[in-house]
Amino acid sequence: MIVESTARDDAPRELTTTLAVAIEPDRLVAGIVTIDGDVLIRDRVTTPGRDVWRSLETLVLRVLAAWPDGRGRPSAVGASCIGPVDVQAGSVSPSSVRVWSAFPLRERLEAMTGLPVVVGSSAAAIAEVEWWLGDGPALGTYVTVLCDEVIESACMVEGRLLGGQHGNAGSIAHVIVDPDGLECWCGAMGCVAPYVSSSSLEAEMSRSLARARPAIIERAGIMLGRGMAALATTLDVTTFMVSGRVIDTFGDPMMDVARAELGRRARLGFASGATVVEPSGFAGSLLGAAALARRSFGIG
Repeated sequence: MIVESTARDDAPRELTTTLAVAIEPDRLVAGIVTIDGDVLIRDRVTTPGRDVWRSLETLVLRVLAAWPDGRGRPSAVGASCIGPVDVQAGSVSPSSVRVWSAFPLRERLEAMTGLPVVVGSSAAAIAEVEWWLGDGPALGTYVTVLCDEVIESACMVEGRLLGGQHGNAGSIAHVIVDPDGLECWCGAMGCVAPYVSSSSLEAEMSRSLARARPAIIERAGIMLGRGMAALATTLDVTTFMVSGRVIDTFGDPMMDVARAELGRRARLGFASGATVVEPSGFAGSLLGAAALARRSFGIG
C-alpha cells in the first residue's frame, strides 16, 4: 500500500475525497482521491480466479482503515469495471472475470461502505477523467478506446458521456468488422475484440504480444480502424483516444495502419478527417473511477 502524507501545518482538518475502486483483468485497485485529483492512498492485489469479491472487500477495507479518522470519510465511491456493465442495475459482467455475471457490485459496495456508489465501465472512466483533468475540454467530443486484455470504448459529447440503456453506449468491442471471421467470446463472428484484445491475440498465437508477427500487427490495425470508422459515422465523432497494452506493444506499425484504415472507411463529409490520438498519459484507473463519482454526485 502507498500512503502519501497529507499532514501539513496549513492543511485543513477535512478533505472532500472519493473512494475509488477499479476492477481490471489482472488486478483490483482501490484508493482515496481528492477533488483536485490527488491520489492520497492506493493499494492493489492480483485479481484472483475465484472469491473475487472477498479479495476486493479486503482491499477496500484495508484502504479505508489506512485513512485517518480526522480527515473525514470519503463522500462517495466511484467504481470502474471492465464491461459489459449495467449502470442502472449497478451490476457488472466483466468478460475477464467469468465468475461475475450480473454481479451486484454497487449493492455490495454500498452495504460495505455505507456510501453512495456509482458503477461505470473502464472506458467511461477514462472518458470522464480526460474531461476532468486531461485534454477533453479542448477536444469537445471524442471516443476513448482501451485496447488491453479486453476492448472497451466510450463516447464523450461536449462534456456529456453517452450512456445508453445500460451504460455501454459507444462500445467498439462487438462491432462486426470481418463477417464470418474469428469467433468472439460473446458468440458472434468477426467482432473487433478477437482481433485486437491481448487475451484473444495471445491465445491465437500461443505467444506473447511482443512476439507477434507483422501480419498479426497489421491485421489488428485494420480491424481497429474499421471499428473506429463505424463509430465515426454512427456517433458523428472524429477524435479517438486510443490506449492500452496492445497499443503500447504494437506501437506505430499498428497505429499507422489503423489511421489509414479509418481514413479509407470513414468517407462521409462529417466523418472524414477523423484523427487518432493518445490520452494525456497521467490518467490512472483510480482517477478514472473517482471521475465517475465526481460526475455522478457533483463532487468538487
